[in-house]
Amino acid sequence: MAVDAAGNLYIADSANQRVRKVTPQGTITTVAGTGTAGYTSDGGPATSSQLNTPAYVTLDDAGNLYIAESGSQRIRKVTTDGIITTVAGNGTAGYVDDGGPATATRLYGPRGVALDRAGNLYIADGDNNRVRGVTAVATMTPPPPPTADLYGEIVSSPSVQAGQEFDLGVRIKNRGPDPADGRYVTVVLTLADGLRGPAGTTGSRLSRTFPGQQLQPQQGSLDGVFRVTVPGDTPPGQYTSTLEIQYGGDLNLKDNTYTLPVIVVVPPPPTDERALTITQDTVPQVAPGQRTAFNVKYDSAGSRPVNPGDIVQRFTAPSGFVFPSQPTYAYYNTAQGVISGNLDHRIEDGGRTLIVTANPHVNTTISDTGPLYYTIPIQARPDAAAGTFQNGSASVGRHTPVQLTGTVTGSSQNETALRVSQESVPQAAPGQAATFNLEIRSLDSRPVNPGTIEQRVTAPTGFAFTGGASYGYYYVQPAVTGNLDTRLEDGGRTLIISSNPHVNTGTTDKTALIYTIGIRALADAKPGTRSDDGKIAIGRLAPVPLSARVS
Repeated sequence: MAVDAAGNLYIADSANQRVRKVTPQGTITTVAGTGTAGYTSDGGPATSSQLNTPAYVTLDDAGNLYIAESGSQRIRKVTTDGIITTVAGNGTAGYVDDGGPATATRLYGPRGVALDRAGNLYIADGDNNRVRGVTAVATMTPPPPPTADLYGEIVSSPSVQAGQEFDLGVRIKNRGPDPADGRYVTVVLTLADGLRGPAGTTGSRLSRTFPGQQLQPQQGSLDGVFRVTVPGDTPPGQYTSTLEIQYGGDLNLKDNTYTLPVIVVVPPPPTDERALTITQDTVPQVAPGQRTAFNVKYDSAGSRPVNPGDIVQRFTAPSGFVFPSQPTYAYYNTAQGVISGNLDHRIEDGGRTLIVTANPHVNTTISDTGPLYYTIPIQARPDAAAGTFQNGSASVGRHTPVQLTGTVTGSSQNETALRVSQESVPQAAPGQAATFNLEIRSLDSRPVNPGTIEQRVTAPTGFAFTGGASYGYYYVQPAVTGNLDTRLEDGGRTLIISSNPHVNTGTTDKTALIYTIGIRALADAKPGTRSDDGKIAIGRLAPVPLSARVS
């Protein structure tokens, strides 16, 4: 808070994203902020400008107001005529060496400001653990606000085979500080002779605009990437295209120009299976009687074409394992998306041997870009002893046999052996979002592998779920993480998770499983209240209470 010479009180109303003024007569008004967290470019009325967590205010002798805006990493100044500008910080959290312009430096969570009698400004730069000084800020004239500064992140391929498609262009980003209106943004790609644009286009000049899209500073991108083809008769060599990003929404037109070279190569003739690099991509780890699957990866050095034709591929399971069912194949990196299907197979020797007859071709067309993956179901025998067994093999035609490994873990239990605890209590202002963590462990670190089950999460009163949820096994290196399969019910009050909350079944799920769940306080939630009536029910496990607080 701060008080001016007339006795007016100024309040940094952080959670409301405003600075308020209380007159000596007790009348309260807003002098800066709209109530919505964010950043609006400088030079306009302070009451029309968004703030982001104003943490502290002070005044100079002329009555100008200074705001430590910790969420936007800036110090803002509101003049006596109500115009807001930035006097320190460029909006990016961090630290830049001293000695330069204050508006070009980085702050990190500024929490306080003060002025001395000479008009010098002092900043409590909280997360940088520094006190920063800005000289003569009370008399400085802020620079005019810059326009949106657009730039491109290049998307290309260093080399492409004749007859192939590839992506060429840029992802358009905005350094800020102003948003860019997509209807004024144009990307123009001029293709080199010898390259061809997507189906439905003619000529070498490709362009795209982005009506209806807003590109915020330091957030997201616009898609300036085109699908380009190298015709099969294009001679080998370097082909250089050019690209421009044009922004016409400001008086000062800004163009960015890029050169995009690509080497066209003629593919060598296909070779047989001995040119393949074959590896076991994942090691199955499963309890006795349980099923899982593992991947075998087929690739070639230097993306050489390999086309051996249909050959016999014999897979022998490691000790304690059998092959129970249909194997599949997939190419995940083709120009046509994922190409997948079932493999022609038979199972022999009581499940110990899997024989596949297929053509493991890679890099011969646009539809078989390597690597190729076989996904092979496998099951631990009910009487399998615990341990890791490395005596399996994959014999692919004339290729040198490849060792296959499998691990049998201890006997697993169902979800009733799990123990769930809420690691953190989320706090959010009305209308704002937060996250919280749930930790899932097992009794005495037993293996638990219940399979895919429904888990029903009920939000505490005053809250609803955002729908975002992820998982992580953080006690293993590298950590195993991903997104959870979820759906919302009851207006967001209920989150349904469908997954397998397994722990301690192998080397990739040791100790504990962490769920991170997005939640938001309802717009009409009462600040300062805490609700403890949420819960999570995992299958047959007794529900566990959940809490949340409205800040």
